[in-house]
Amino acid sequence: MFGYILNDFKRAIRSKGAKIYFFGTVGLILLANIAVICFRAIYGSNEGTFAYNVFEYASWCFLIPYYSCIILAVTAIGRENIRPRKEGLKPWQIYVSKLIETVMLAAVFLVIAFVLLYVVTWIFHMNEGIIKWPIVWLFLKKAFLSLPLWFAGISFAIMFLFIFKERWMAYMGFATITVIIPQLIRIFSLDSFKLGFFRAIRRYTITQSFGLVPYPSYPERSVPLIVAIGIVYGVAAMVIGIIVYNKKAE
Repeated sequence: MFGYILNDFKRAIRSKGAKIYFFGTVGLILLANIAVICFRAIYGSNEGTFAYNVFEYASWCFLIPYYSCIILAVTAIGRENIRPRKEGLKPWQIYVSKLIETVMLAAVFLVIAFVLLYVVTWIFHMNEGIIKWPIVWLFLKKAFLSLPLWFAGISFAIMFLFIFKERWMAYMGFATITVIIPQLIRIFSLDSFKLGFFRAIRRYTITQSFGLVPYPSYPERSVPLIVAIGIVYGVAAMVIGIIVYNKKAE
């Protein structure tokens, strides 16, 4: 199983999907820095136009890699249909292998994204000198807190890709559980609807947790709750996916 994971990971990291993900990451980081520079050019050197602000804004955008977990999962799985007998593994082993591969891909791109963010931001803001360590450390702590939430996104993606043979159905399932349902909960939790139930459950959605990550001093921000939400959703999706895939593979 370990050999299968390692060999397939090498295939995934060299794939077209991985290259697209890499250039997409570069593009987002460039756009973020260009936006800050343009803001400075228009409004002058005001608050919000410095290097440390780029790191602050980046933590507001952790939902982007969460929504892109489906791309990493597709990259790990590949184009061919998975046949456990052909690979010499049991269905649950195939499932767990692909989940681990996707987590490995996410870890690699997390490191790449951080290095690129630091280097590109330093180049764009070279006149400010070296980016101070406390700023970087605060960003890293926020990113570390988001790891369980990203794990949940990966688990959702793998679950739908293994449940549905048609990729478009997997995409729709992933979009429904990560975008549509949380947005409906957010809308119905607004004061204009006065629906206490949706206001209560909104706190336990992943999108709400991502929204609280950038603000360490916010009273409603609970680190144990954020971590628990990511782990519980991630493990639940993994268990459901394995059970359904095992039945389909019989």
